[in-house]
Amino acid sequence: MKLTKNYFEARAQAMKWFKSAPAKRDFTTGLTILQKSGFKPSVVALLIRRGEKDWTREKLTYCLRQMLQVYYNPDDPRFADEDVDVLNSQSQPVSEQKVDIEEIDKEKPSFKEKPTAIQKVMKLYADAHKRRDKANRQRAQLPETNDEETRNERKQLSEAMDADTAKMEALWALRERYDNDGTIPTEEEIIKAASEQKTEKKVTPAEEDYSKLDDKTLRTRRNSTRTLLTRKQNLLQYQKTTKQRTPNPLPDSPKKVRLEKDIERLTAELTKMDYELAQRS
Repeated sequence: MKLTKNYFEARAQAMKWFKSAPAKRDFTTGLTILQKSGFKPSVVALLIRRGEKDWTREKLTYCLRQMLQVYYNPDDPRFADEDVDVLNSQSQPVSEQKVDIEEIDKEKPSFKEKPTAIQKVMKLYADAHKRRDKANRQRAQLPETNDEETRNERKQLSEAMDADTAKMEALWALRERYDNDGTIPTEEEIIKAASEQKTEKKVTPAEEDYSKLDDKTLRTRRNSTRTLLTRKQNLLQYQKTTKQRTPNPLPDSPKKVRLEKDIERLTAELTKMDYELAQRS
Protein backbone atom coordinates (compact mmCIF):
# COMPACT_ATOMS: atom_id res chain seq x y z
CA MET A 1 0.00 0.00 0.00
CA LYS A 2 1.07 3.61 -0.61
CA LEU A 3 1.73 5.48 2.62
CA THR A 4 -0.12 8.78 2.23
CA LYS A 5 -0.98 11.76 4.40
CA ASN A 6 -4.33 10.07 5.09
CA TYR A 7 -2.49 6.97 6.32
CA PHE A 8 -0.44 8.94 8.84
CA GLU A 9 -3.51 10.84 10.05
CA ALA A 10 -5.41 7.55 10.42
CA ARG A 11 -2.46 6.03 12.22
CA ALA A 12 -2.44 8.82 14.82
CA GLN A 13 -6.20 8.40 15.25
CA ALA A 14 -5.81 4.64 15.67
CA MET A 15 -3.26 5.21 18.44
CA LYS A 16 -5.81 7.34 20.30
CA TRP A 17 -8.51 4.72 19.65
CA PHE A 18 -6.35 2.02 21.20
CA LYS A 19 -5.59 4.17 24.27
CA SER A 20 -9.27 3.96 25.23
CA ALA A 21 -10.45 1.01 27.26
CA PRO A 22 -11.45 -1.92 24.97
CA ALA A 23 -15.13 -1.57 25.95
CA LYS A 24 -15.12 2.12 24.97
CA ARG A 25 -13.61 1.67 21.50
CA ASP A 26 -16.39 2.64 19.11
CA PHE A 27 -16.72 0.17 16.24
CA THR A 28 -17.85 2.74 13.68
CA THR A 29 -15.02 5.11 14.60
CA GLY A 30 -12.46 2.30 14.30
CA LEU A 31 -13.88 1.25 10.94
CA THR A 32 -13.71 4.84 9.67
CA ILE A 33 -10.06 5.01 10.74
CA LEU A 34 -9.21 1.76 8.96
CA GLN A 35 -11.00 2.92 5.81
CA LYS A 36 -9.14 6.25 5.84
CA SER A 37 -5.77 4.50 6.19
CA GLY A 38 -6.21 2.63 2.90
CA PHE A 39 -5.18 -0.61 4.61
CA LYS A 40 -6.98 -3.79 3.45
CA PRO A 41 -9.96 -2.20 1.63
CA SER A 42 -11.50 -5.63 1.01
CA VAL A 43 -11.68 -6.24 4.77
CA VAL A 44 -13.20 -2.78 5.27
CA ALA A 45 -15.92 -3.65 2.73
CA LEU A 46 -16.60 -6.94 4.52
CA LEU A 47 -16.89 -5.25 7.93
CA ILE A 48 -19.23 -2.61 6.52
CA ARG A 49 -21.49 -5.34 5.11
CA ARG A 50 -21.49 -7.45 8.26
CA GLY A 51 -21.83 -4.67 10.81
CA GLU A 52 -20.84 -4.81 14.45
CA LYS A 53 -20.62 -8.33 15.89
CA ASP A 54 -18.19 -10.02 18.25
CA TRP A 55 -16.13 -11.45 15.40
CA THR A 56 -16.15 -8.23 13.36
CA ARG A 57 -14.92 -6.24 16.37
CA GLU A 58 -12.12 -8.80 16.76
CA LYS A 59 -11.29 -8.55 13.04
CA LEU A 60 -11.32 -4.74 13.12
CA THR A 61 -9.02 -4.63 16.15
CA TYR A 62 -6.63 -7.09 14.52
CA CYS A 63 -6.49 -5.11 11.25
CA LEU A 64 -5.97 -1.78 13.02
CA ARG A 65 -3.15 -3.37 14.99
CA GLN A 66 -1.58 -4.56 11.72
CA MET A 67 -2.06 -1.13 10.15
CA LEU A 68 -0.14 0.51 12.98
CA GLN A 69 2.90 -1.59 12.18
CA VAL A 70 3.22 -0.16 8.66
CA TYR A 71 5.55 2.82 8.51
CA TYR A 72 8.60 4.06 6.66
CA ASN A 73 11.63 2.27 8.05
CA PRO A 74 14.81 4.32 7.51
CA ASP A 75 16.82 1.10 7.15
CA ASP A 76 14.61 -0.23 4.35
CA PRO A 77 16.30 0.27 0.94
CA ARG A 78 12.88 0.76 -0.69
CA PHE A 79 12.74 4.20 0.90
CA ALA A 80 16.28 5.28 -0.05
CA ASP A 81 14.97 8.23 -2.06
CA GLU A 82 12.44 9.35 0.55
CA ASP A 83 12.90 11.78 3.42
CA VAL A 84 11.81 9.24 6.01
CA ASP A 85 12.25 11.66 8.90
CA VAL A 86 9.70 14.00 7.37
CA LEU A 87 7.32 11.15 6.56
CA ASN A 88 7.53 9.61 10.01
CA SER A 89 7.25 12.98 11.74
CA GLN A 90 3.67 13.12 10.50
CA SER A 91 2.96 10.32 12.94
CA GLN A 92 5.16 9.27 15.86
CA PRO A 93 8.91 8.58 15.90
CA VAL A 94 9.64 4.95 14.96
CA SER A 95 10.99 4.22 18.44
CA GLU A 96 7.77 5.43 20.07
CA GLN A 97 5.65 3.55 17.56
CA LYS A 98 7.34 0.29 18.50
CA VAL A 99 6.78 0.90 22.23
CA ASP A 100 3.10 1.71 21.73
CA ILE A 101 2.61 -1.31 19.48
CA GLU A 102 4.14 -3.57 22.13
CA GLU A 103 1.61 -2.23 24.64
CA ILE A 104 -1.27 -2.76 22.21
CA ASP A 105 -0.10 -6.29 21.45
CA LYS A 106 -0.66 -7.20 25.11
CA GLU A 107 -4.37 -6.68 24.49
CA LYS A 108 -4.71 -9.38 21.81
CA PRO A 109 -7.80 -11.54 22.42
CA SER A 110 -6.95 -14.56 24.51
CA PHE A 111 -7.71 -18.13 23.54
CA LYS A 112 -10.50 -18.28 26.15
CA GLU A 113 -12.25 -15.24 24.65
CA LYS A 114 -12.87 -17.04 21.35
CA PRO A 115 -16.06 -19.07 20.70
CA THR A 116 -15.97 -22.58 22.21
CA ALA A 117 -16.12 -24.21 18.78
CA ILE A 118 -13.11 -22.19 17.54
CA GLN A 119 -11.20 -23.06 20.71
CA LYS A 120 -11.85 -26.74 19.94
CA VAL A 121 -10.69 -26.32 16.31
CA MET A 122 -7.48 -24.60 17.46
CA LYS A 123 -6.81 -27.29 20.07
CA LEU A 124 -7.31 -30.12 17.58
CA TYR A 125 -5.08 -28.35 15.04
CA ALA A 126 -2.33 -27.92 17.67
CA ASP A 127 -2.61 -31.59 18.69
CA ALA A 128 -2.29 -32.75 15.06
CA HIS A 129 0.70 -30.43 14.56
CA LYS A 130 2.45 -31.88 17.63
CA ARG A 131 1.82 -35.47 16.50
CA ARG A 132 3.10 -34.67 13.05
CA ASP A 133 6.27 -33.04 14.42
CA LYS A 134 6.87 -36.03 16.70
CA ALA A 135 6.46 -38.49 13.80
CA ASN A 136 8.80 -36.39 11.68
CA ARG A 137 11.49 -36.46 14.38
CA GLN A 138 11.09 -40.22 14.76
CA ARG A 139 11.39 -40.72 11.00
CA ALA A 140 14.52 -38.55 10.88
CA GLN A 141 16.12 -40.72 13.59
CA LEU A 142 15.65 -43.94 11.61
CA PRO A 143 18.84 -45.49 10.23
CA GLU A 144 19.64 -44.89 6.57
CA THR A 145 19.53 -48.61 5.88
CA ASN A 146 16.93 -50.03 3.53
CA ASP A 147 16.02 -53.25 5.31
CA GLU A 148 12.39 -54.35 5.48
CA GLU A 149 11.86 -53.40 9.14
CA THR A 150 13.17 -49.85 8.61
CA ARG A 151 11.15 -49.44 5.41
CA ASN A 152 7.95 -50.51 7.19
CA GLU A 153 8.58 -48.18 10.11
CA ARG A 154 9.35 -45.30 7.76
CA LYS A 155 6.17 -46.03 5.82
CA GLN A 156 4.02 -46.09 8.98
CA LEU A 157 5.43 -42.78 10.19
CA SER A 158 4.95 -41.18 6.76
CA GLU A 159 1.34 -42.34 6.59
CA ALA A 160 0.69 -40.98 10.09
CA MET A 161 2.15 -37.64 9.00
CA ASP A 162 -0.02 -37.61 5.88
CA ALA A 163 -3.12 -38.27 7.99
CA ASP A 164 -2.32 -35.42 10.38
CA THR A 165 -1.56 -33.10 7.47
CA ALA A 166 -5.04 -33.80 6.04
CA LYS A 167 -6.61 -33.09 9.45
CA MET A 168 -4.67 -29.84 9.82
CA GLU A 169 -5.75 -28.59 6.39
CA ALA A 170 -9.42 -29.40 7.10
CA LEU A 171 -9.32 -27.78 10.56
CA TRP A 172 -7.51 -24.73 9.22
CA ALA A 173 -10.26 -24.24 6.63
CA LEU A 174 -12.81 -23.98 9.47
CA ARG A 175 -10.65 -21.46 11.35
CA GLU A 176 -10.05 -19.44 8.17
CA ARG A 177 -13.78 -19.35 7.41
CA TYR A 178 -14.43 -17.97 10.89
CA ASP A 179 -11.73 -15.31 10.45
CA ASN A 180 -13.16 -14.30 7.06
CA ASP A 181 -16.89 -14.13 7.73
CA GLY A 182 -17.49 -15.13 11.36
CA THR A 183 -19.05 -18.53 10.59
CA ILE A 184 -18.77 -20.76 13.65
CA PRO A 185 -18.37 -24.46 12.69
CA THR A 186 -20.89 -27.03 13.83
CA GLU A 187 -19.90 -30.02 15.94
CA GLU A 188 -20.42 -32.26 12.90
CA GLU A 189 -18.04 -30.14 10.80
CA ILE A 190 -15.39 -30.27 13.52
CA ILE A 191 -15.69 -34.05 13.89
CA LYS A 192 -15.44 -34.50 10.12
CA ALA A 193 -12.37 -32.25 9.87
CA ALA A 194 -10.65 -33.99 12.80
CA SER A 195 -11.29 -37.36 11.11
CA GLU A 196 -10.02 -36.31 7.68
CA GLN A 197 -7.77 -38.87 6.05
CA LYS A 198 -5.36 -38.76 3.14
CA THR A 199 -7.22 -40.50 0.33
CA GLU A 200 -4.53 -40.61 -2.34
CA LYS A 201 -1.19 -42.32 -2.04
CA LYS A 202 1.26 -40.68 -4.43
CA VAL A 203 4.45 -42.38 -5.49
CA THR A 204 7.09 -39.74 -4.80
CA PRO A 205 10.63 -39.49 -6.18
CA ALA A 206 11.90 -40.41 -2.70
CA GLU A 207 10.62 -43.95 -3.31
CA GLU A 208 12.73 -44.44 -6.43
CA ASP A 209 15.57 -46.95 -6.43
CA TYR A 210 18.53 -44.64 -6.98
CA SER A 211 20.92 -47.57 -7.29
CA LYS A 212 19.58 -48.04 -10.82
CA LEU A 213 20.69 -44.56 -11.96
CA ASP A 214 24.13 -43.90 -13.42
CA ASP A 215 26.43 -41.41 -11.67
CA LYS A 216 25.76 -38.49 -14.03
CA THR A 217 21.97 -38.85 -13.86
CA LEU A 218 22.03 -39.26 -10.10
CA ARG A 219 24.18 -36.15 -9.58
CA THR A 220 21.96 -34.12 -11.90
CA ARG A 221 18.89 -35.26 -9.98
CA ARG A 222 20.59 -34.43 -6.69
CA ASN A 223 21.47 -30.89 -7.82
CA SER A 224 17.96 -30.15 -9.05
CA THR A 225 16.48 -31.55 -5.84
CA ARG A 226 18.77 -29.38 -3.71
CA THR A 227 17.77 -26.29 -5.73
CA LEU A 228 14.08 -27.07 -5.32
CA LEU A 229 14.56 -27.69 -1.60
CA THR A 230 16.33 -24.34 -1.16
CA ARG A 231 13.53 -22.51 -2.94
CA LYS A 232 10.87 -24.09 -0.75
CA GLN A 233 12.88 -23.36 2.40
CA ASN A 234 13.14 -19.73 1.30
CA LEU A 235 9.38 -19.59 0.69
CA LEU A 236 8.86 -20.83 4.23
CA GLN A 237 11.28 -18.32 5.79
CA TYR A 238 10.93 -15.29 3.51
CA GLN A 239 7.75 -15.91 1.42
CA LYS A 240 10.03 -15.59 -1.63
CA THR A 241 12.00 -18.21 -3.56
CA THR A 242 15.24 -16.30 -2.92
CA LYS A 243 16.80 -15.38 0.41
CA GLN A 244 15.92 -11.89 1.63
CA ARG A 245 17.63 -9.49 3.99
CA THR A 246 14.91 -9.80 6.63
CA PRO A 247 13.02 -13.00 7.56
CA ASN A 248 9.28 -12.94 6.88
CA PRO A 249 8.07 -16.41 7.92
CA LEU A 250 4.98 -17.82 6.27
CA PRO A 251 2.07 -17.71 8.75
CA ASP A 252 0.17 -20.83 9.76
CA SER A 253 -1.95 -21.91 6.81
CA PRO A 254 -2.56 -24.93 4.56
CA LYS A 255 0.14 -23.54 2.25
CA LYS A 256 2.65 -23.66 5.12
CA VAL A 257 1.65 -27.23 5.96
CA ARG A 258 2.13 -28.29 2.34
CA LEU A 259 5.49 -26.53 2.13
CA GLU A 260 6.72 -28.21 5.33
CA LYS A 261 5.63 -31.56 3.95
CA ASP A 262 7.42 -30.91 0.64
CA ILE A 263 10.58 -29.89 2.51
CA GLU A 264 10.48 -33.09 4.57
CA ARG A 265 10.01 -35.19 1.44
CA LEU A 266 12.78 -33.44 -0.50
CA THR A 267 15.15 -33.64 2.48
CA ALA A 268 14.53 -37.38 2.73
CA GLU A 269 15.03 -37.71 -1.02
CA LEU A 270 18.30 -35.76 -0.89
CA THR A 271 19.55 -37.84 2.02
CA LYS A 272 18.86 -41.03 0.10
CA MET A 273 20.73 -39.77 -2.97
CA ASP A 274 23.69 -38.63 -0.85
CA TYR A 275 23.81 -42.06 0.75
CA GLU A 276 23.80 -43.77 -2.66
CA LEU A 277 26.60 -41.52 -3.94
CA ALA A 278 28.64 -42.15 -0.78
CA GLN A 279 28.25 -45.90 -1.30
CA ARG A 280 29.77 -45.57 -4.76
CA SER A 281 32.81 -43.51 -3.76
